[in-house]
Amino acid sequence: MKKLLFYCLLIITFYSCKKEPLEDFLFLERVDKVEVIDKYVLASRLKQNPNSTLYKALPNKKIKVVTIVYNTVDPQGDPILASGAIFFPSADVEYERLGTILGVHYTYGANYEVPSQRGAVTEGLFSLFGYVVVAPDYIGYGASKDKVHPYYDVVSTGQVSADMLLAAKEYFASISRKMSHKITVMGYSQGGQASLSFLRFVETEPLYQDAFVIDQVFAGGGAYDLIKSYDTFVARDYSSQPVTIPLLILGLNYGENLNLDMKLMFAEPLYSNYNEWIISKKYTTDEVTAKMNQTKLTKIMAPEAFDRKNPNTMKFIKALEKNSLIVYGKVTTWVPKAKITLLHATDDTIVPYENTDSAYKAFAAAGCNVTKHDIPGKDHKEAGADFYSYCMLHLLL
Repeated sequence: MKKLLFYCLLIITFYSCKKEPLEDFLFLERVDKVEVIDKYVLASRLKQNPNSTLYKALPNKKIKVVTIVYNTVDPQGDPILASGAIFFPSADVEYERLGTILGVHYTYGANYEVPSQRGAVTEGLFSLFGYVVVAPDYIGYGASKDKVHPYYDVVSTGQVSADMLLAAKEYFASISRKMSHKITVMGYSQGGQASLSFLRFVETEPLYQDAFVIDQVFAGGGAYDLIKSYDTFVARDYSSQPVTIPLLILGLNYGENLNLDMKLMFAEPLYSNYNEWIISKKYTTDEVTAKMNQTKLTKIMAPEAFDRKNPNTMKFIKALEKNSLIVYGKVTTWVPKAKITLLHATDDTIVPYENTDSAYKAFAAAGCNVTKHDIPGKDHKEAGADFYSYCMLHLLL
């Protein structure tokens, strides 16, 4: 498998230098849809006000949205098809001038919300300025919607993002164009963690290290120390969006093949309904939270889930530690090389601010090129706009 990937990268490098359209693909499986839209359509799909100050300030240019299906592997290493969307200017411009943005999205509950299905993602706004934006759905959505989403599984998240970038290179080669090797990584909430998961994957996996040049990473509102984040929730016995807890349990159960007994993890009515509410991917996270009708973890989780000596719970806690990018304020097996900017709302009730502060101190102590920007006085969702505004200002000025 590793030899195959190695030769894949060699061949892609070779084809990227050719002027003829690429016709034989290793990662790209098919193109499902190509459309041209403007900022108003993008705003409508993202349920944003097109007359807002932000959208009025955006260039009124046409962009192409290309939905693709590509080859990757599932958390067990078996071949699987995944999907995502590529956003780029419809005008005939040099895409290499600004570079490529890997836009990894925040937590979605419903399948219809993901980039390939909605034809939109917040990071896609940057294509209005001339960037190519590559936005994977993640496994469990789009082409792989029959699978459980391996929520916060570091390796799976990193690989599916890296393989989509390679598939995007092949797509551009198929239309006799080149995509920049220079990658800016950007994501908020789950996307913040996904940004650093991708960075860790490409910096530690030898077969991918030469495939990309990582310019910088903007990670906002993500959970990087899963143990610290989970312990904070337990101590507070509160989350304003508690659906993230069962998402995490179900995701790591699939991603790490834990074979958890969910009766020892979920209380009623969640236990009897988690397949319909969460795994079916029919409902948004807000809709699932409304169905749960509870913000206290002690009302959502089974009593055994809080017993760290319970064998079932122990497997989950070990999976949290394994998928933490830092553990209790200490860098583990990976020290990032690329420039990282961490942003977090100080009053976050979904992903604890303490987790980002701990990550910043750990990366700084390890000698990383890392900065931290606090978003004061705001909660998780409202700080999202501040995150994207910050990224826009720093990339464009």
